[in-house]
Amino acid sequence: MTRRLLAIAVVAAALLAARVARADQEPSKKDRERAGKTVHRKPVLASGTKPKQLVNLYNSWTHEWLAVVPGELPPQPLIDRFLRDHYTNRPTPMEPRLVEILLSAAASFKSDTVFVVSAFRHPKYNLMLRKKGRQVARDSQHTKGNAVDFYIPRVTAQRLHAWAKAQAIGGVGFYRSSGFVHMDTGAVRYWDGE
Repeated sequence: MTRRLLAIAVVAAALLAARVARADQEPSKKDRERAGKTVHRKPVLASGTKPKQLVNLYNSWTHEWLAVVPGELPPQPLIDRFLRDHYTNRPTPMEPRLVEILLSAAASFKSDTVFVVSAFRHPKYNLMLRKKGRQVARDSQHTKGNAVDFYIPRVTAQRLHAWAKAQAIGGVGFYRSSGFVHMDTGAVRYWDGE
């Protein structure tokens, strides 16, 4: 009797294992339904065309990358999140022209990478920096989501500054020793920082 039960248990275990193995290999009914609704398409390029060039934006504080196709702005929430305040981790509605400025600078210097040093700055963080004696304006365009500090690898801050001034878009700050340029969409004005 014991041998018989043991034999039945072994056979049952083998059948169960085979069924479980089959279930792991076969998609469920729900998965098959989802797969039927999903269209799998790879981008197809016409003969003789090149893939679109991307400009890679790098946030120096959050260490995040944002790949952008020139002429095609990312969705606004993605821009807001990428350019958020690193100290509070809070985004704000950012001026979309800031990304256009970064893309224009990249194109002018034939670069595929732009490093963002600062963008949105929460008013509390801005106040903290002012108290520490940093060079930040009380009513900074950064706190309004209208400014970006950036640099481009292998481009001197002097050349980038000259380019930024020539754009006559808004405020341009030149931070020679820090190696970056500030651009904002406020009134046209110029200054030098450290």
